[in-house]
Formats: sequence, structure tokens, C-alpha cells
Amino acid sequence: MTRIETDVLVVGGGPAGLSAALAAAGAGAKVDLVDAGMQPGGQYWMQDPVGSPTTRQQAEGAAAARAAIAANVAVHSGAEVWGAFPEREILANGPNGPLAFHYRALIVASGAHDRAMPFPGWTLPGVMTPGAGQRLAKLGGVAPGRRIALAGNGPFLYAVASTLRAINATPVLLVEAGKARCGPARLISRHPARWAETMKLLAAARAIFDRRRGYVVSEALGGDRIEAVRIAPIGHDGAIDAARAETIPDIDALLIGWGFRPMIELTALLRCRHAYDRDLGGWYCSVAPETGRTSVPGVYAAGEVTGIAGAVPAQLSGELAGIAAAADLGLAVTDNANRRAQLARRLHDARAFGEAIGRLYPAPETLTSLVRNDTVVCRCEEVTKGDITAALSGGTKGVAGAKLWTRAGMGRCQGRICGFAVAEIAAAATATSPEAAGFNPPRIPLRPVPLDVVLAATGGDK
Repeated sequence: MTRIETDVLVVGGGPAGLSAALAAAGAGAKVDLVDAGMQPGGQYWMQDPVGSPTTRQQAEGAAAARAAIAANVAVHSGAEVWGAFPEREILANGPNGPLAFHYRALIVASGAHDRAMPFPGWTLPGVMTPGAGQRLAKLGGVAPGRRIALAGNGPFLYAVASTLRAINATPVLLVEAGKARCGPARLISRHPARWAETMKLLAAARAIFDRRRGYVVSEALGGDRIEAVRIAPIGHDGAIDAARAETIPDIDALLIGWGFRPMIELTALLRCRHAYDRDLGGWYCSVAPETGRTSVPGVYAAGEVTGIAGAVPAQLSGELAGIAAAADLGLAVTDNANRRAQLARRLHDARAFGEAIGRLYPAPETLTSLVRNDTVVCRCEEVTKGDITAALSGGTKGVAGAKLWTRAGMGRCQGRICGFAVAEIAAAATATSPEAAGFNPPRIPLRPVPLDVVLAATGGDK
């Protein structure tokens, strides 16, 4: 076990984490950054592990990582955080063995992950989230299939289409739940700086031959892998009309998702206060926007873990959290008040845009109607919707109760894949709300970890 004492520990190496680390280091703090990726950058600034940056985003990420390292930030890549304790200790498992960080201030910039909802056939090979498909394309130039369908809601689908188009793998089908066109156009008109990016994304979407608006994928069909999809229209009342579904043949990859969910396992484990907003991804860590302070002294949060809003707000909130953490430790921060005020104003505007996007492209509230009783919801533990609804009928309550009664959320992913679905199913089955259903209570270890690492952390190897 390698033990590291530091002033500021940053968890997460995306735009928020790198910005936070650089700001804190610039104020004179000793900063360590721990990140699960083999290179810092996160999902947005994802770096090719073997090649040089080939896109503007990759170049931005590489420059941010170089700046942090030049400022003496100690970067621990390929290290997954699996434990946290109130004594200001974070445990991680890195490529060279277990790590124990003892910090004076902690900045959680853990980011987000794809928000998935089960449906018949979603476990077939070839069905994946849009983020997974984009990762294949970004990291290795590999297309997830020959005839690809993109489905769900939100502009991230267009971003994935753009990434695939860059490797000559333009999808053949785009299925969007949203119908409105005027709302997005009005929003972009109020933010002219976004026009260039918007036009690029729209061009990628228009290159897709078959585009369906107001539809959802109701089923994936196939034997050894996906071979076709069924799509169903959404009525004016929001109900999904499965009786009018049609089959689209010759599909060998389906990238389907409903935006992102904040990755709150660490902040929840530390007992930080959280709030709920379905349009911002569900549960997120509550912070003071101008500082990133959470409800737990010495713990700060930045980026998507504080609510889905995009890369620009993530960078700004990371810088604010880094400044605040350094200042709270008594370190001198140059032009602290003026700089923080300027950043806070920019963050307010950037988050307003990002949050407006989330409200324009919500996940339909009727998605649970697609999930059959025999549909596997928790893939790790092979728990079906029928198992969950039976537990709820038997007297258990919410996500935590379903976890105890059925093991939904107890597997390797610890509810990161099924948590959204379990909450939505619980809400529909009990006539309550996903907020009332709660979220999967995190437990140590947060990630799968070898027993010898646990023993080393707890002193059991002595």
C-alpha cells in the first residue's frame, strides 16, 4: 500500500478535475489527481492511448493535462477509487498496486455515465450505449457495427453521429423521442457562440438516411446478436403506441441511451447532501455554485456530478472549486474575489444553457411501459422487472428495498446501469415518483477490487 499525503485530492481527470487541479496547484497547494482512465481527459477530452490528438477536443484535453503536470499536479492514472472514510482517506487501486490518499481537501469531479433503460432485447450483443459506441470510435477508430442505429434523445446522439461519421461509419437510422424543433432553435439563437458547433452536429445528423422523430426503440430482435429493431411512435399524451410499431431490418449495432446520470457514488458514500432533477440526470450532489462546497466540510464537487450541463460548465465549476479549496486551506489566491465573481457569472450562463438542453430533451416518462415482466433489469444479478415489482408488492419500498429483496444493484456495476430503471419501475409500480424511490445506497467497495488490495488497506496483510 502506497500512502500519499496531499493538500488537495482531485478525483476525476476530465474537464472539471483537470481545471480544479490546475487552479489549486496555481495557488500553491500540493495536488494529487486520481483518475480511472489510462490518460487524463475524461469522456469529453478522451485521449487516444497510442496516437497523437487528432481532434480539437483531444488537443484541448492534452493541453489541459500538460498544464496540470507542469503545475506539479501528481497524476495517478489507471487508478479506480473504491473506498472513502470520514478520516479524510480515499482508497484506490492503481496499475502499480493499492493507494491510500490522506487529504486536507477533496474535490470530487467524478463525471457522469450513460443513462440506460431496459427493453426487450437490450442484452443482445451489438446493443450498447451511445457513450460506449463513441468510445470505440474515439479510442481505436473502430465502428460498433456495419449498419448502426442511434436511438434515445438529446444532442449527444448527434455528437456520436459526428464521431462515427469521422471514421466513415455514419449510422443508417436515427430514432429520437423528441418532436419539437422550435424550442432548440430558439435556445441556440440566444447563444450565438454555439452556432458553429450546432451546425456541425446537425450536419452529422442530416447525413443519416433514415431519421425518425417522436419514436422510441421498443425491442431489439436477433439470435446470436442484434439483427433488427422495432420502433414505436409516441402519442400526444406521451404514451408509447406499441401496437403501431414497425420493424427496421438489417441492423447489427444499436446505440441507445437517454442522456447521462451524475456519478454520485463517492459523494453519497461521504454523506454529502444530494438533490433530484430528472432533466439534470436524476440525483446530483448539491453544492454552492460559486465555491463547489458540499454539505460536508472539506469536500467539494465540480462538473457533471453536480448535475448534467456539459463540458464548459464543468471546466468553470472545476476552477471555482480549486480556487475555493486552496483559499479555505489558507493559501494565497491571486485576485481571488474578482476572479471568482467572473467565473461564477460565466458558470451561471453556461449552466443555464446546459440545463435548458436537458429540459428540451427529456427521457420519456413512459419508458417503463416497454419493460416486460421477464425483461432483465439488473444484468449483474439477472433480476427481472417481475422480480422487482413482486418485491414492491410484497412490502419493500423504493430502490434500497428492491436492492435488499432482489439484489438489484448489488453486482459489479453497483447500480450504475440499472439504478435509473429500478427507480422508474418502483415509481410506476407504487404510484409515487422516482425521487421518492431514492437511489442505490453505495457501499464499499465502490468498484470490483482484489481481496489482497482490501487486506492491504485494512491492515489485514500484517
